[in-house]
Amino acid sequence: MELHRRKNLRLVVTNRQKEILIGSLLGDAYITRRGQIQFEQSTHQKEYLFWKKKELETISYENVSFVKRLDKRYQKETNSYRFWTRQFFQEWREEFYPNKKKVVPKNTQLTPLTLAVWYMDDGCLSDNRCIIATDGFCSNDIVFLQELLVSRYNIKSSLKNRSKIFIHKISLQRFFAIIDPYIIQSMRYKVFDPVTTSRKRDVDQTKISITRQYPDHLDKGIV
Repeated sequence: MELHRRKNLRLVVTNRQKEILIGSLLGDAYITRRGQIQFEQSTHQKEYLFWKKKELETISYENVSFVKRLDKRYQKETNSYRFWTRQFFQEWREEFYPNKKKVVPKNTQLTPLTLAVWYMDDGCLSDNRCIIATDGFCSNDIVFLQELLVSRYNIKSSLKNRSKIFIHKISLQRFFAIIDPYIIQSMRYKVFDPVTTSRKRDVDQTKISITRQYPDHLDKGIV
C-alpha cells in the first residue's frame, strides 16, 4: 500500500505493517489531526512498544520518547514510552475519527496478526476468562467487532458490562490457536492453554502447530 502527501511525498506500507497498524488502532493507538499514528505503552510494556517500533521502523520517526506524568488524583507518577508514524495517515484519521470519536471502519480486515495485536493491546486473562476491552467504542461498533469474529473465525462472544468482549469458552481453543504464533514473548502471560488451563509464557514455540487448521492464511498472514 502506498500513501501520498502533497505532490512528491509517498510512504510505502507493507501488508504486515498495515495489519499491525489496524490492530493497534482497535486497541490503544491514536491518529493525530496531522495524520500521525501515536503509540504509547507503560514502562512495564516496554518490550511490546519497541517490538512495534521495530516492525514499523520504515514508516515511523526515529526517536522514542520517554514520558513522565503526574496523576494528580493519586499524586502518583506514571512513566511510559511513545513514538509516532510519519504524517501520511490523514485519510485514516477521517475513517477512524469521522466525528472526532474513534470508530471501527466497516472495511476493517481482522487478519490473524491484526487480531493478535488487538488482543495484546487490550486483551487480558481473568480467572481463565478471555476478555477484550472495547470501552472506547460505541455499542454498534462493539457488536460489529463481535460479528467480525464470528464471520471470519467462528469465534463466539458476549458483552461484559456492555463494554468488554467476553470470548465464549467453546471458542477459546480456536481463538488462542489463531493468535498464538503472533504473540511476542513479553505478552505470553496473556495466553493460556484452554485444555490444561495453564498460561503459556514459557511454552516452546516449536511445539505449536496450527497450520493444519488454518493452512490458507495463518502462515502468510493474509486474508
